[in-house]
Amino acid sequence: MNKLIYGYGVTGKAVEAFFNKKNIQYKIFDENLYENYDNKIVKDELLKENFDQVILSPGIQENNDILKLLRKKNLSVVTDIDLFDKYHKQKSKIIGVTGTNGKTTFVKLLNDFLDLEGFKTIACGNIGESPLNIVDDDYDYIIIELSSYQLHHTKSLRLDYGILLNIASDHLDWHGSLEDYIEAKSKIFSFVDKEKVIFYDNIFSKNNSRKPHLSKINLEKYNFHEISLPSELSRSFLDMINFLDFDMENTVQRGYEFLKKINPIEHRFENVSFNDEVVYINDSKATNFHAVSSAIRRVENAILILHGLTKNMPSSELKFNENIKKIIKPKDMKLDLVNYGGVLIEIDSIYDLKNVLLKEIEIGDTVLFSCGGSSFNDFKNYEDRGNYFKKIVDEFKNEN
Repeated sequence: MNKLIYGYGVTGKAVEAFFNKKNIQYKIFDENLYENYDNKIVKDELLKENFDQVILSPGIQENNDILKLLRKKNLSVVTDIDLFDKYHKQKSKIIGVTGTNGKTTFVKLLNDFLDLEGFKTIACGNIGESPLNIVDDDYDYIIIELSSYQLHHTKSLRLDYGILLNIASDHLDWHGSLEDYIEAKSKIFSFVDKEKVIFYDNIFSKNNSRKPHLSKINLEKYNFHEISLPSELSRSFLDMINFLDFDMENTVQRGYEFLKKINPIEHRFENVSFNDEVVYINDSKATNFHAVSSAIRRVENAILILHGLTKNMPSSELKFNENIKKIIKPKDMKLDLVNYGGVLIEIDSIYDLKNVLLKEIEIGDTVLFSCGGSSFNDFKNYEDRGNYFKKIVDEFKNEN
């Protein structure tokens, strides 16, 4: 019987390549693709076919009408993660990483560190490459970044280690409520032995016997101000490498020295200043209020620039302090800034930002481009948005 690949983005194409390699019959359906391609099936034929399994792209919501109809046929609905779990037969140790903020950075750091230490590693999942692309390959460590979408739909994944970095309101437009979002993130616990998972938030202790991770590292030994990354992320990284059961002398100290050499990651609290008079921080990757609040704690005398689709996140989760002197935001970004008592400047469009900054910036300011929403209303992605801000800074530099 045929398989149905529902969604023809990065994940769908990886599943297609995998099925071709394994000589598995399939059809492809995507509501947003209109051109002809091999094995395409149209909507009118979809429910007439006898599929035995649906492989779902992670972005498809549970309330999707077609998905509801497919589920009524009692079909097995799985993800590329499930297929990886079924077909990966090598002895690789698999690490699952999730959380609201910092998981992509964490996965890159862990992969780079293990690689430098001589291990054969690869990072995959939400970071960009489907694990199906490496399903037949053997690694010492496979590090899978798991989004809430992926976790929601995935049924089976055997992890050797897991970490849940943090939790805050995000993607509530997709999940429907904070409770459902937390439930999706919590699924990582069902994929790993309880002694092999790190998490820090008490919220996950309510319905099970797990307790938040108590770091076994003497954190006072390390000066996190020497590291360009947020201290919470650095701590989690050191916790994880200390948690892994490889035999390596001075593991944590080596990890700390590694972190000290890390340059800021693009679009993640990236300092793009060109002189000592004004500090410019590109934090376009901050797509929720928890990430913005974290950035606010790291600046002084700042002009905060907000932008994007807020995904039904409550504005009360934006935590301000006296270091934010002004906020600039587009008029169509609806926020109830009840916790903010400073100057609010609303602009018609984010593309008016340069002219507004020219009027508002003073020597000694920090301009914090930490947006608090997704970018898709005005940009291709958060990278495109961050590059727009960096272009403005470059123009200031050339005009200086």
